[in-house]
Amino acid sequence: MLIRRALLAGGAALAAPSLGRAQSFPERPVRFVVPYTAGGGTDITARKVAEGVGPLLGQPVIVENRSGANTAVGAEYVARSRPDGYTLYFAGGSSVVEPPLVWKGRLSYSWADFAPVSLVLKQPYGLGASPWAARDLPDFIARMKATPGGYSYGHTGTGGIGHLVGERLMAATGTRMLSVPYRGFQQTVVDIIGQRLQATCESVNNIVPFHRDGSVRVLGITSDVRVPQLPDVPTFAEQGLPSMSVMSWLAVLAPLGTPAPILARLNQAVRQVVDSQGFRDYALTQVQFAESSTPEGLAAYMAKDVEEWRRVIEPLDLKVD
Repeated sequence: MLIRRALLAGGAALAAPSLGRAQSFPERPVRFVVPYTAGGGTDITARKVAEGVGPLLGQPVIVENRSGANTAVGAEYVARSRPDGYTLYFAGGSSVVEPPLVWKGRLSYSWADFAPVSLVLKQPYGLGASPWAARDLPDFIARMKATPGGYSYGHTGTGGIGHLVGERLMAATGTRMLSVPYRGFQQTVVDIIGQRLQATCESVNNIVPFHRDGSVRVLGITSDVRVPQLPDVPTFAEQGLPSMSVMSWLAVLAPLGTPAPILARLNQAVRQVVDSQGFRDYALTQVQFAESSTPEGLAAYMAKDVEEWRRVIEPLDLKVD
């Protein structure tokens, strides 16, 4: 449905007036709306992309932070904006895919309200455990099976990607852990070190320093390949859990109905920046993988992501406020 709607919107945009607008686009600054506060990882990445895209478009690209309501403030703002290419969404699955599935119709937007421009990067998650809780992933799984519900894992919010990665792990291994939401990642580390919590599911970039100092042991990574910062840590797929190959991602999106020629103009600029060696090197320092796409490629990727997370989320009957 997402791909069909995007293509229909693109087809309708080929009328002469749209072509005229695309030929002169952009005539004023373009905005990247980020659904998080300034200074965070997504905000920093958005500013790096904006810095490169601006000269290619011949207009400044301004990053605007609209945080709140678990990213719904920013998402709704862009979804309702004029589809003219000047207001874009710099976000990912944690904003446009998982929340509509978790909140089940309580949001005024869904992934189908956005026209894909280009993928920007993918980010792996890891299972970080206390060294006293398990030697490795097989040991961790064996202990969970021996004491159902006896292990707990921390994450930064029910319905968030860290929580859902844990649910995905339990579904793949036939185990149960106690899900414990925290206000932030740092507190989960404090409780792991204090032996009040066995594990956490978190972006690999956040866990790397604690793995290196031995306070947290990364047992598996959700990417298809090992990350250079942790060459000793195998992926989940290497350990017999291919269904755990899942990545968080960031992309540039536009309101549905944005003319196809304008999407193509934006796509060309974003891809040139994302494919540059400088941006690829930057992404790797953050344990991320730079990856661009066509609008059609991103539409297909989003549709696949929606279905994969739907299979994880729908059976959970999550109770979220």
